[in-house]
Amino acid sequence: MSNKGIFSLEGQVALVTGSCQGLGLEIARGLAEHKATVLIHGREEAKAKLVSTRLQAQGLKADWIAFDINDKAGRDRAFTDIQERHGGLHVLVNNASIRARKTLAGLSSDEVAGIVNTNLLSTIEVTRLAINLMRPRRYGRVLTITSISGRVVRFGDFAYPITKQALDAMTRSAAVEFGRDGIVCNAIAPGTFATEFNQQLVSTPSNIAKMQDRNPLQRWGEPDEIVGPAVFLCSPAASYVNGHTIVADGGFSIAF
Repeated sequence: MSNKGIFSLEGQVALVTGSCQGLGLEIARGLAEHKATVLIHGREEAKAKLVSTRLQAQGLKADWIAFDINDKAGRDRAFTDIQERHGGLHVLVNNASIRARKTLAGLSSDEVAGIVNTNLLSTIEVTRLAINLMRPRRYGRVLTITSISGRVVRFGDFAYPITKQALDAMTRSAAVEFGRDGIVCNAIAPGTFATEFNQQLVSTPSNIAKMQDRNPLQRWGEPDEIVGPAVFLCSPAASYVNGHTIVADGGFSIAF
């Protein structure tokens, strides 16, 4: 391949879970801007369809698919649908997750189970289904969005970091198992990004001061700053990068 097209995703189909908003939407838009056909995913059909339509209006190739990643029957139907409608899958971005900022004492058993099931167990099953579509053509990219919370843990956020650290390990396990099939598996661990989920944190003066004191870049990340690492790891450019986690946090996790 010439270097000119090394980041091109033309002719590829990419599923980004949890891509109706936040970093998932930014990643989906970035992949589409590099010529992929992106599948916008959410639990609500109307929302996924609306986001897909908006991307299409920007001249991008987009479709939508709606299912709850925790529902086995729904997952199975969705990937059968992807095969029938698009002839397979080239790229999976595991982005969907949930969070409850609570201590262990404050978490119910159901809440712990929900976080573990959504963030880890269901992500493993989505990865399994995606790889099954990738293996026949001996090509694939699996990108999993983890978090610096899997490396540096804050009081009052017990369960979420456990699942994100586990996803880093899942990435390495998948890389070892499926590299021989031409499928490379990597992850991005984002730091503090100014998404709609974090607006209250971003707008609080004390949090801004803490960020400026701790982060070498002295600021929160802008949502579109996730696109560069994501496009790289999903593209042919990452053909010999396998089993690694890129930390995108402005240096937050290395400073003390």
